[in-house]
This record gives sequence, C-alpha cells and structure tokens, in this order.
Amino acid sequence: MKAIDSDGKSTRWSVARVAAVIVASFCLMSVYAQDESDVSSMAGHKANEEGTKLYKAKEYEAAVPYLQLAAEWGFKDAQVRLGQIYFKGLGSVEKNPLRGLAWLGTAASKPSSANYTGIYERALAQVPEENHAAVERAVASFSQRYGSGEAAVTCRMKAPLGSNMAQLSCDYDSKFAYSKPTQSAWEEHASSAFTL
Repeated sequence: MKAIDSDGKSTRWSVARVAAVIVASFCLMSVYAQDESDVSSMAGHKANEEGTKLYKAKEYEAAVPYLQLAAEWGFKDAQVRLGQIYFKGLGSVEKNPLRGLAWLGTAASKPSSANYTGIYERALAQVPEENHAAVERAVASFSQRYGSGEAAVTCRMKAPLGSNMAQLSCDYDSKFAYSKPTQSAWEEHASSAFTL
C-alpha cells in the first residue's frame, strides 16, 4: 500500500501498520463515544473521582451511584463516604444505618487507617447492642466481596520513605478484570435493617 508523505513522495506502509492505525482509531472513538451518564460502564477510579466531587459539593443523591460503583471496586474512601451517606441519611438519601455500617466496617477492615477505623467505631457505638450481630454479619459479607484485595483495589499499611509512621496505601489495578456481582451484598442483609 502506498501513501504520500509531506514532501509529495510515496512511501510504502505495511498492511499491518495500516491495520494497527485503523484498530487504534476505532478503539479511541469507542472510548470517546462512551456514555458518561452510564455509571456502570465507568472504571472504578473515574467513578470514585466523580462521586467524591459530588459528595464534597453536598450533592449526596447524585454521588450515591458513583460512590456505590467505586466502593464495589474496593476504594476505601468511597466506602467511607457511601457509608456516611446511608448511616446519617444525608441529603434526601433514605437513612439506613445497617447499610451504612456495612460500608464503614468494610473500609475499616484491615488494612485500614486509624481514621476509617475510628469513624466506624463511633458509628457502631450509636447502635443498640441487640443489633451488633446483624452489623457484624453485614460487615463480614461486604468485606468478603468488596474488601482490600477482593476487588480491583488492594490496600496495605506502609511507611513513606524516611518515616516511621505507616500510612494507608491503596493501589488500583486498572487491568483487573472486575465484574459486578450478580447479587449485591446488601440484598442478603436488607431484612435485618434497623433504625436509629
């Protein structure tokens, strides 16, 4: 196959090169054509960014689907934000303490930061003792599906270079072949929900 370069001379391109350019073009077009309003098609890190932006703007209802997706991918900060929305009933989101605690407990599951653990413990302290067993079951179930290393995000405590203080470090594997569970962890626990 011949092509004309900027000097008007013809050059030979291999069929493989042309095919590669065409395939790359179609891939780029499909990425740009992706409907951003379809939250389920977003990568976890993009959903986390959008959910965080909406959460900070106190647009809690709009943040929920983004934070839900990011939380299911294993982003601990999304799990904490989503947990607080449900636990407190922020905005017009229906208050659901058990669902909120399930997410807060998942974010607090090891490895986790003292900050996330403290948020979970303070919330759990507000729950009557008779509901603690339901909370423990929900946290265990959520952690098993969405905890560190179970989804696309793996967290560990590590000290930055030159420091003795360990900090939570989470790595996102963009190549991780994550697929949403056919049934969310919440469906197993919805009947145990309680009010505060």
